[in-house]
Amino acid sequence: MERWRLIIDAPRDGARNMARDEALAWAGAPPTLRLYAWQPACLSLGRFQRSGEIDRAACGRAGVAIVRRPSGGRALLHDAELTYAVIASEHHPLLGGSSILASYRQISLA
Repeated sequence: MERWRLIIDAPRDGARNMARDEALAWAGAPPTLRLYAWQPACLSLGRFQRSGEIDRAACGRAGVAIVRRPSGGRALLHDAELTYAVIASEHHPLLGGSSILASYRQISLA
């Protein structure tokens, strides 16, 4: 059976968390599960989401940083949570292989 790498990172700010995910994705790393937290609280925007949809002033007043994720989707508020990232080929057999939605389903069933 193939070995996966497990990375458990200390809490980091949003920009550093996203830079770490992106670096792992581009590094040609072995299949990896990364667990991490956000400090301070951060709103992450999906790759293609328009930043104009976000009330930046309200985020600033609340002390919530804003960052863009390398993945798609909508805005997510990260605060006092454990986040995971799966870094592997989209065609990896353990991830469903046929589509990104199949991959999400397979991960959620694990």
